[in-house]
This record gives sequence, structure tokens and C-alpha cells, in this order.
Amino acid sequence: MLAAPNRLRKNFEITRVYKRGVYGGAGGPLSIKVLATKQSKSRAVVVVSKKVDKRAVVRNRIRRRLAGVLATIWATVPAGYDIVVSVHSDVSGLPTQELTKLITTALAKAHVTP
Repeated sequence: MLAAPNRLRKNFEITRVYKRGVYGGAGGPLSIKVLATKQSKSRAVVVVSKKVDKRAVVRNRIRRRLAGVLATIWATVPAGYDIVVSVHSDVSGLPTQELTKLITTALAKAHVTP
């Protein structure tokens, strides 16, 4: 889980990243939008809509797993970025290594990490 100062929480902040951010795709199940900011920390949020699954239990499980993957690779993310991870299809059955690969690929395509 990401620490509280590293989380995007307000709706207008997430909307701003969607409108002005740089796209980083991972080839289907999820995508990332990244917006460079002048803050001293990077912040992130995982968005899972009801289109993925109608059950809140499944959506929350996906959100927790992806937040955990973000927390493990958070040291490689440089400061000064707002990141929104959008999930487009059910990834609850994928192993953690595959989720890590998807997120790192999307971050690299958005030019956040090498």
C-alpha cells in the first residue's frame, strides 16, 4: 500500500491528470496517465471502474494488488509526478510478476522510468 502522502485523493486532481497527462499503455489490461508537477513527492492512484467488474469486492482486490505493486517499485519513480493507473479489464487472475511487468512497461512508455 502506498503511504498517504503518495496518494492522489481529490477528484479534481485525478481529472487534471486525465486531461493534461502523458499516456503510457501496457498493451491492453491497464494504462497509465502521468503529469509532471513541481511537488517534492510523486503521487499515484489506481482507478478500477464498474466496467471491469460489478462487484466491489473484486474491484477493491484489484485496486489493493496494484497499489501493492506500485509500493514495491515506488523507489524507482522519480519525484514530481502525478500518476493515474486505469484498469480496463479484469486482472485479478494475473500473477504479481505479470502486474509488475505491466506497470513498469507503462511507466517506461510514459517516460517516467528508464
